[in-house]
Amino acid sequence: MRNNVIAIDLGSTNTNIYKLGEGIVLSEPSVVVCDSSRRDKVKSVGAEAKKRLGKTVNANEVRFPVWEGQILDDRLATQMVDMFLNKITLNKLGLRPQVLLSVPCGVEGNEIKRFEKVLNGAGVYTITCVESPILTALGLGVPITDSTPCFIIDVGGGTTNIAAVSLDEVIAGVNVNMGGRNIDAMIIDSIEKNYGLKIGHLTAEYIKCEIGSLFEHDSMRVDVNGRDVYTGKPRAISIGSEDIRRPIQLFFDKIFEITEMLMAKLSAEVSAEIRQSGIFFAGGSSKIPGLSDYATEKLLIRTTCFENPENATVLGGGIVAGDKHLTKKLKLIRK
Repeated sequence: MRNNVIAIDLGSTNTNIYKLGEGIVLSEPSVVVCDSSRRDKVKSVGAEAKKRLGKTVNANEVRFPVWEGQILDDRLATQMVDMFLNKITLNKLGLRPQVLLSVPCGVEGNEIKRFEKVLNGAGVYTITCVESPILTALGLGVPITDSTPCFIIDVGGGTTNIAAVSLDEVIAGVNVNMGGRNIDAMIIDSIEKNYGLKIGHLTAEYIKCEIGSLFEHDSMRVDVNGRDVYTGKPRAISIGSEDIRRPIQLFFDKIFEITEMLMAKLSAEVSAEIRQSGIFFAGGSSKIPGLSDYATEKLLIRTTCFENPENATVLGGGIVAGDKHLTKKLKLIRK
């Protein structure tokens, strides 16, 4: 019998799918290119669609169906999920997948209903929703039980989940509408202000990934192209890590401010456990060099970063999807 049990992390930036028995079978940008005159007509999705960002003409439009952890466009999100499922052959073979879906921390019942509606439209009718911070902790391999909580900061593309969790529940958590895209936007603004050069989002993301660093004396550099703000002509400049450090610091300073507010609400017992184990980072932007040292200095608590943090949530989803007891225990009940 074919295995059609999958875990989906439907993120603002990337969609990851884990299939039991195979591992991660899809990891692509949550992006679509649609017809400008008929927005319900999707031409391409994922990596192919992302290449068109900033390069489309009047006939085409690049859209993000999921934004800041919420479904922005039901029709486009449904088509995107359907096309992703076709890529892993589940829909092509007529198999109706059983899905464990990661949802943002603190998600409301009406938002869960909207996620379910999108998956229903893509041919999925067996859906179990679990809050993402718990899945992230499991995917990172962090020691976690009903009585041993941990603290997760998952910096996604559109949102950041900050939460104290146990294997029983999210003890306290918040889904913040700030993520890696905000860092990109801040880099764009900084380069325009300081160098008079306008760059696009793909270039800003490239700069962040190549030379973004929170180490004070990092000397990495990269050449980038853009449009001169004053002449309108193409121009190239050399950007160093020191040129974009401040925007990155400002982003994480805000995240840490929210973290401290959340920690202040924890009970003495939970605080003591977290003080001992520290804070665990996940999400693609947690790969920025120097983050652990910077966070420890700001929060005065030990922090841990990982090598492949962008896959933690969907890996945790795979763990739960393969364990009926855990699935029943962690399933969110829509109210």
